This record gives sequence, C-alpha cells and structure tokens, in this order.
Amino acid sequence: MTTTTTRDPNALAEAHLPLVDQVVSQLANRFPRHVDRDELWGAGAVGLVDAANRYDPATGVPFPSYATIRIRGAIIDATRSRDWATRRLRRDLRSIEEASERLENRLQRRPDDEEVADELGIEAQVVRDRRAAALASALLTLDGGRTGDTGDAGPLSDRIVEDDKAWIPESSLEDNELVGTLRTAIEHLPVMLRQVLLEHHFEGRRIRDIAADLGVTEARVSQLRQEAIHALQAFFATSFDRVPDVPDGAPGKRRRADFVARICATTTWRTRLDAATVDLSAADRTLELVAG
Repeated sequence: MTTTTTRDPNALAEAHLPLVDQVVSQLANRFPRHVDRDELWGAGAVGLVDAANRYDPATGVPFPSYATIRIRGAIIDATRSRDWATRRLRRDLRSIEEASERLENRLQRRPDDEEVADELGIEAQVVRDRRAAALASALLTLDGGRTGDTGDAGPLSDRIVEDDKAWIPESSLEDNELVGTLRTAIEHLPVMLRQVLLEHHFEGRRIRDIAADLGVTEARVSQLRQEAIHALQAFFATSFDRVPDVPDGAPGKRRRADFVARICATTTWRTRLDAATVDLSAADRTLELVAG
C-alpha cells in the first residue's frame, strides 16, 4: 500500500482503500453476526474520505495511522445509529433488570412492576413505560419471522440472548478499547508512578500507607500520583476526543512526551484493544480521573 502524502483528497483516499478492508476485518468479529459487513465497509469508506479531506501532512503523522482512527470511528458511529433505542433508555432498562434480579433473589419469585418500582423509588407506570418503549424500538427487527439452522421458523427474538452488549455492539467495543488503552498506558508508566497509581486506585490503599512503604512523604506520593494521571491524559489525548489538556505548568513535561512516544512506537490500537482484561470497576475510576 502506498503511503503517499499527496494533497489530492480523492487520490489519497483511493490509494488507501485497503485500509478500510483491514479495519473492517479487525472489527467485524467483535460485532454480533447480524451487523452487516458491507455496511461496516461503507461506513469505513466514508471515514477514509473524511480523513483524506482533513489530513494535513504538516503534522508529521503518517496518513495510514491518521486514517485508521477516522475509519474506525466512522464504523463505530454507524453501528451506534443502528440502535433505535437511546442510550438513556438502555441504561434505564438495565436498572430495571438489575432491580428485578435483586428482588427475585430476595423473594424467590419474579417481582411485579409495583415491587420493581418500589425498589427503584419510581412510579410503577414509569417501569411499564420504559419496557414498552424498548419493545417498540425493537419491533421491526425482532418480530420478523426467521428460519433457524434446524429448519424451525419463529421470531428472531426467540434466538437472541437478551444481553445488553449484543443490543449495543459499539458499546462493548468502546469499553474494551478504553480499558485496553488504559492497561497498556499503565504498563508503560515508570515503575514508581505505576506502583503508586495501582496501589492507590486499583488496590484501594491510602496515600499515607503507600508513603510509609516507600519511605517518602505523603506529599511526594500525591505528586507521583498526579504525575501518573497527567501522563495517562497526555497519551489518551492522542487517540480520544474531549480529553482535557495537561496543565501547562505541570511538572514532568519531557517525561510525558517520552512516555507518549514510547507507547505510540511499540503498540497499536489493535494491541491495546486486545489488552482489555483489567478489573472494570477500578478502570472506570481511573478513566474518570483521566477524563477530568
């Protein structure tokens, strides 16, 4: 594949069309089978064209690296648009199902809407409305008849496991990418910064106890923790939108630059995606700090 930096957007996009095939191949297996591969390719092609129009060779970033990020983002956005129900509705439904499961374990029977509403502190009609809204959003996709592998006919809904990640495939991909990127970044931190970050945020240890083990002051441990967070922010800003900038006066600017360069040189978004095996609750707390 050519890596030309021509300023002709059409020629640039045409020369790098294989990038779309590459990204689609890498992502397709991570989506449910009902997500059409041709639609993913079409969305990726749109992302490639957008990248070609936006690309500025003066940045020094190779076009394939830049375009791959735009292609991947376009594919994820396209899969998000396939879901009729809003993210808020999906979150509301998850809370209803979680409350139902808690009550079922407690009561040893399936709870009714009034009991679920009491558990959540809302009106029973709200529970019914949310369930009805979810059903309406799925009628056209799930009510249609379909013949199974054994030849039996029936609605598609009978063959789909009601798992939230299957309903919103891009959410699973985004979560894995975020967690994998976080784990990769933490593994590349200097030893002292990594130790402080892991012990405080992932093991729940107090600053004073970490300081005692290291033989330094609590202020020094807090400084190391903040420097680790700033290093993660600096790296996340290279791959994700809306990550706050590290304050100009924050210490360790050169170390952060070396840290970011080292990760970019030794990893790819694919390897970071495959690294998503850290504890999600601890990762979520750290991601909140990185996101400001």
